[in-house]
Amino acid sequence: MKISVKKISVPEGRRLLATSDIHGQLPLLKRLLEQVNFSDDDMLFIIGDVIEKGYENLASLRYVMDLARRDNVTVLMGNVDLLRLEMLEGLREDNCQKFYRYLTKMRDWRGTSIFDEMAAELGLVLDSPKQALASREALLNSFRKELDFIRSLPTIAETENYIFVHGGIPSEDLEAVKAGEIRDVLKFDNFMRAGLSFERYVVVGHYPVSVYHDRIMQDNPLIDRLRHIISIDGGCGIHREGQLNMLIIPEMNCGVDRITYTSCDDLPVFAAQTSQEESKDPINVNYLNGKIRILEDGEEFSLAEHADSGRRLKVLTKNIYNREGQWACVRHTDYLLPVREGDRLSLIDQTSEGCFVKKD
Repeated sequence: MKISVKKISVPEGRRLLATSDIHGQLPLLKRLLEQVNFSDDDMLFIIGDVIEKGYENLASLRYVMDLARRDNVTVLMGNVDLLRLEMLEGLREDNCQKFYRYLTKMRDWRGTSIFDEMAAELGLVLDSPKQALASREALLNSFRKELDFIRSLPTIAETENYIFVHGGIPSEDLEAVKAGEIRDVLKFDNFMRAGLSFERYVVVGHYPVSVYHDRIMQDNPLIDRLRHIISIDGGCGIHREGQLNMLIIPEMNCGVDRITYTSCDDLPVFAAQTSQEESKDPINVNYLNGKIRILEDGEEFSLAEHADSGRRLKVLTKNIYNREGQWACVRHTDYLLPVREGDRLSLIDQTSEGCFVKKD
């Protein structure tokens, strides 16, 4: 597939809304659109990764397909969208074992995948590599409309002052970018740290915003005012505490200081009963800096040494995993939030030593 660019002229005074990485979390998408009072007067950009890693992948895809019928909605392709399309269309006898391993991995993690949801709608069960292969034609034929929609999605949306793309772009010369490989812009890992700068703001998803913070973990949209990059992936569908973000640009020519956002997640909310002072010199252990050395194993917490900083941390044992022969832990922090009695806090984990919560 080739890189495609959709040029959009935004009428004066229209509000621009951008969200990304829905990952099959349809209830959150609906809530988010309600929160911003989305209407025909807005320009909505959905920046890829509509499906997979969530619980309602097929329903999310169909809902977004309905949205895309509106003239004021632009849906872009994400790397996950493209890969799932290619997985099904490329399913063959020599790779059906790998395909089935993917199914079992998703079942263990989320209980479902878009392929399982498609099969269930047809009364099929993908219970072996051979069954998956035998079901290929039925899935392709029965869901041709959905698959064609993914295939038809543009890669980049270009407006007067903003460029929207799932992963990132190597330059603002979009004609030159179009000559490159589509995967390079859909899966531009660590884009905000690639040292690139732009005249127009480039709005991206793909990498959860939390990986760009080394001290305090947060999932809110991140704006780099010097290099004109806005990253909006809140980790929805990826992590328990992830959220779906919506960037709100009041109108095309507004200053960056007027850009706001809203978000939603499915965490339970409680009121703090006691106050707590903010801790100093915190660390955020994330995907990019997650290597650790285990010092003491524990059932609930383990003592570990963070490879990059040398900091010793008590981390939740369930969050430790082996990455290519090296122990790692992601989504962990030793930061103590500043809390006042009555603050509204979203509960992530309750442990014997206290609660992991999210504030604001």
